Amino acid sequence: MPGRQAHRGRGAGGTLDRWRGLPAALVFVALVWLVDVVTQTHAVFIGFLALAPLIAAAVEGGRRTAVVSAVAMTVAVLAGLPSGLFGSLDHMLRVAVVFSVGLASIYVARSRTQRERRLRQVSEIAQVTQRAVLRVLPEQVGDLRVAAHYLSAYETAKVGGDLYEVVVTPFGVRAIIGDACGKGLQAVLTASTALGAFRHAAYVHEDLAAVAADLDLAVARDPAGGAAPVAFVTAALVQFGDTELEVVNCGHPAPVLRSGTVDVVAIEPPDRYPPLGLRRGAPPPVPVRHAWRPGDRLLLYTDGLLEARDRDGGFLPLPEIYDCLGESTGDECVDRIVARLLAHTRGRTRDDAALMVLDHLPTPAR
Repeated sequence: MPGRQAHRGRGAGGTLDRWRGLPAALVFVALVWLVDVVTQTHAVFIGFLALAPLIAAAVEGGRRTAVVSAVAMTVAVLAGLPSGLFGSLDHMLRVAVVFSVGLASIYVARSRTQRERRLRQVSEIAQVTQRAVLRVLPEQVGDLRVAAHYLSAYETAKVGGDLYEVVVTPFGVRAIIGDACGKGLQAVLTASTALGAFRHAAYVHEDLAAVAADLDLAVARDPAGGAAPVAFVTAALVQFGDTELEVVNCGHPAPVLRSGTVDVVAIEPPDRYPPLGLRRGAPPPVPVRHAWRPGDRLLLYTDGLLEARDRDGGFLPLPEIYDCLGESTGDECVDRIVARLLAHTRGRTRDDAALMVLDHLPTPAR
């Protein structure tokens, strides 16, 4: 069964609008006809029928726009009969305008739908690529239950520069959460490099600090980082044992541990270590160890959660995040944090935000 992993983008679908286009255009034709009959201005209002194909072209395809154009043309021709203006120069000129605008509208509609089709194909390819970078996490790994959520600052993107992963290794279950510098494609490329290095190094090195060292070299040497002045990734790496967890923090917000049902503590590093890609001879980070018992819950998150601002520029208070850790399940905890974040920012996040909640189950999965 696939794990629960939610993404949010803010793209808008146009299916409902498209189905409204044809009725709206036909209603407009009927209104013009009705006004023409009631006011008996006849040829004066015929020119307004040219707007109907334009309305359809905005949301419809070429065929449905052609239907509207044909209806508008027919009404324009018939509108000259009651007054006896049929065939006059004024009548024919106005009919010609409706006909010309109808043809142009069909061309516009066809061109627009072709561009939309190409854009959809590109978007689908991009989404597949994004899923390859940020894979769906399993619902349960060993004695851990996992829930995760990704909020992208881009309206149509599913992932950006934030990253997370959970893997099973010969040395136990390991997790990473990180935030690549920058935005857009450059950040995605840097995040992809860090994730690829983690998936390899986590299986090779028994020492979690050595894993961090490999990631640091990978990010520093990444050719994709050459497009940015400085490429780096803040990250927190976690090793889960039966009774203890180990954290290596490289310039990232501290993981938050809820022990039992009451105590909430941020697992701060003993010193501030540079992000991945910026060590350049700095001493290796010192792992922090903490008790890890069944029933405990660990929250990993990126700075998009801490730096979310409301309309007055205020940050999301940490106590409000900690309160969410008391939910009965990790999924409910994630949902409540995301809801609180969106309420605080009124749905307008300025930076990507990723979070994972990992629960220590009483017994390993069978």
